[in-house]
Amino acid sequence: MTSLKEIVDSQSGKVVDKWFSYLGNYETILQPYQDKPINLLEIGIANGGSLDVWSKYFSKADHIVGCDINPACGSLKYDDVRVSVVVGDANEPATIDEIKSISERFDVIIDDGSHINSDVIKSFSLYYPLLNYNGLYIVEDLHTSYWDGWGGGLRNPLSSMAFFKRLADMPNYEHWRIRRTRRYYLIYLEQACDTEFHESDLATIQSLTFL
Repeated sequence: MTSLKEIVDSQSGKVVDKWFSYLGNYETILQPYQDKPINLLEIGIANGGSLDVWSKYFSKADHIVGCDINPACGSLKYDDVRVSVVVGDANEPATIDEIKSISERFDVIIDDGSHINSDVIKSFSLYYPLLNYNGLYIVEDLHTSYWDGWGGGLRNPLSSMAFFKRLADMPNYEHWRIRRTRRYYLIYLEQACDTEFHESDLATIQSLTFL
């Protein structure tokens, strides 16, 4: 079975915009999905090379969808008919509807979009509900959660890292021993990011991993 690193090393044409250090971790967490008929969504595709990589790595995937706000991505061409590109703001309803017209549900969702903290949080609220049970929701470049210019900061309660640290409490909800819902724990982020979380979705979070 071809490894992810081998595919990236042999990639020609479209540039793959991924940190080299990601590849080993991706190999570990994505390998169980490699030989399955999955649906994959990547938010933020830049030069488009990652979609070529995913199509080769997930040779049995049904749909590989990329979304980017840059109109130039609309001119990207792929030989693999399973690859689709949606141009638009991923957090806008019309864009979400177009993505869902290709696939209603996904097994792997990768957020490599703007990396602005509020966008990361809002995208999670909008796209996590589209994730299949036992699926993976991956967020890249969380180092921006510490950058002021991206709406972050080490002790900023509105940073994406602060948000995911709160999500890490969700699998242990039954032990909180407070008369509050999971959603109540995130209300201040709903207000700040103009979005909404749902108790039924938060209840399905099984684990979080920080790499």
